Formats: sequence, structure tokens, C-alpha cells
Amino acid sequence: MMTEKIVEVLAKILDGLNNNITLEEVNTSLSRDKSFDQRTVSAAFSLVYDKVLNHKVKRKKSTRAGKNFRLLTSEEREVLGSKNSDYLMYLHNVGLLDTVELELVLEQIMMFPDESVNKNDINWLVYISLVEFSTEIMPGSRILLTSNDDIN
Repeated sequence: MMTEKIVEVLAKILDGLNNNITLEEVNTSLSRDKSFDQRTVSAAFSLVYDKVLNHKVKRKKSTRAGKNFRLLTSEEREVLGSKNSDYLMYLHNVGLLDTVELELVLEQIMMFPDESVNKNDINWLVYISLVEFSTEIMPGSRILLTSNDDIN
């Protein structure tokens, strides 16, 4: 599904930016990666541009002095499992989720039945947290497109 993959592409884009890799280099790398189709990559880049223009995604500085950080509780790690815990913290560390969004995603995950959370569930929750329809959406944004829409 395209929506789950968008979160993975967003994480790779932000990880590249946090490591001082240019958007062109990130795009080239993602184009070579056959696990993502071009439509998904384009939608992810569009979402990054929209969020940057709306000042929603802020690139993290390499120094974290004075910054708040979040550790998962043992209960959260148990519900998530180690792979999902690491993945969620990775998304937080690359800047895809701020601390408030991380809390909201964790809150939703904790309502899942025990040990039923998977990576796709996390991606959906992260995607929903990124696409806030109550806020202003930039004109022409690809956020409103579905996987069946054609882009000229």
C-alpha cells in the first residue's frame, strides 16, 4: 500500500537531510531503490515540501543539548515489541515525529490489543499524525491525492 510506504520514504528523506545529504542525492538513492515506486516517492517529497513550507518539519541539529527526549516505558516496549519500538524511535530521531506527535501515536498504539501492532499500523498512525486536515493545506498539495489519481 502506498500510504504505509510514504512514511518509510519520509523517514529516509529526513534521515538524509539530517546527515547533510542533498535532496537530489536522496532522490537519486530512492529512485534506485526498487522497493518504492515513483508515485510514492513523489508524494513523500511533496509532503516534505508542504511541511517545510508550513514550518511543521524542522531539521534536527546534530547537537541535542537542552532538547527534551523520550524513552519508551517497559509497558510500551512490551506492547510494541523490540523491532517496532526501534522503528518508532527511529522515526522520532530523524524528525518525522516531534515529541507531541510521538505521544499521540503511542497513545493510539496502547489501545491496540496486546501484541497485535505491526509496522503498517505504525505507518498509518504516523501518516495520520502528519496529515492534519484541520490545518491549512497548501494549494496544489499532493496530500489530497489518492493512489488512483493521475499527476500530470
